[in-house]
Amino acid sequence: MAKVTPLEEARARFNRVGMPMSEFARHLGVHKQVVYDVLAGRKKGVRGDAHKVAVALGLKNGVIIPPGTDAAAALKEARS
Repeated sequence: MAKVTPLEEARARFNRVGMPMSEFARHLGVHKQVVYDVLAGRKKGVRGDAHKVAVALGLKNGVIIPPGTDAAAALKEARS
């Protein structure tokens, strides 16, 4: 039996929930192409909006920092 990758699992979750990827992108405040790029493996989710998408989809362990948060406070949050 073929092993299901985390990217395939994340794509399948959209089907199970019935949520369009564009709606998910609007909810996160990112462009829908970023969601498509992360799910296709073209973006790894290291920084910026791609990071936010990867964390929200559970593809990586990380912290999503709300807009307007102080940088020092954000780095303290990421320590734990």
